[in-house]
Amino acid sequence: MTTTLHMLLIIVLCGVVTWLTRIIPFILITKIKLSETVVKWLSFIPITLFTALIVDGVLEQHEGSMVYSINLPFLVTMLPTIIIAIITRSLTITIVSGILIMAVLRWIF
Repeated sequence: MTTTLHMLLIIVLCGVVTWLTRIIPFILITKIKLSETVVKWLSFIPITLFTALIVDGVLEQHEGSMVYSINLPFLVTMLPTIIIAIITRSLTITIVSGILIMAVLRWIF
C-alpha cells in the first residue's frame, strides 16, 4: 500500500471513529428513559460546554509564560457563526458553517 493511500485510510478511519463516538451516545440516550433529576442536570451541560469552548478558543496562552492574548481569527469566525446559529437553529448547519468560515479565513490569511 502506498504512503498516500495509507495516510488517506488513516484519516478516514479517524474520522469514522470520531463520528461514532459522537453519534452513539445520542442513539443510546434516545432508547433510555431518564429521571427528571438527570434531565434537569443534563440541561446545564450545553451552556457550560459552550462557555468552556468559547473561552478556550478566544484566549490563547503563550507557551512558557502566563501571558494570554485574544485569538482574532476565532473571534472573526465566531460572529458570523453565531448569527447563522440564531437564524437556522440547526446545530449541524452552525458547526459546518463555522468550520467552513474558519477554513476560508485560514486559506486567505
